[in-house]
Amino acid sequence: MDNIKSAIKAMCQSMSGGYAAMAAALGLSSRAALENRIYEVKGQRVSTEEAMMMQRIADSTAFAEAVAAELGGVFVPLPEAAEFAEEDIQAAFMSLSEAVGELVGDWREATADGELSPAEMRRLREAKRRVCSHAAAIVALTRKYYTAGE
Repeated sequence: MDNIKSAIKAMCQSMSGGYAAMAAALGLSSRAALENRIYEVKGQRVSTEEAMMMQRIADSTAFAEAVAAELGGVFVPLPEAAEFAEEDIQAAFMSLSEAVGELVGDWREATADGELSPAEMRRLREAKRRVCSHAAAIVALTRKYYTAGE
């Protein structure tokens, strides 16, 4: 759950005006009211609805990414391309190939000494996330391009 709390803090810090600005945007009476929820003072907590609203306000996917990570997965935002060509799908395949190559390189480097450090594991997880993101984009673009009425 530390990932989720860290994501919420990061969304607050990303705003000009920080916690106070986020509190105001959420309609809370003060920065302290928001911090009480974040730090779960006297049973208070940030609700899922508030966290989702914070994402929209901060123009972030940090909460979704943190929830996915807590569940052992990755959050993959899908492309929103309104108009694109088949070449865009081909370019997405090239990006996927590059991401897989980076994952292979990271894996080789991380396992070269026969041990895996926490930092090396983080790099591997990030490389995995990039591969998954590129693969999901290909499927979404393919569906939009080749499905009638999409």
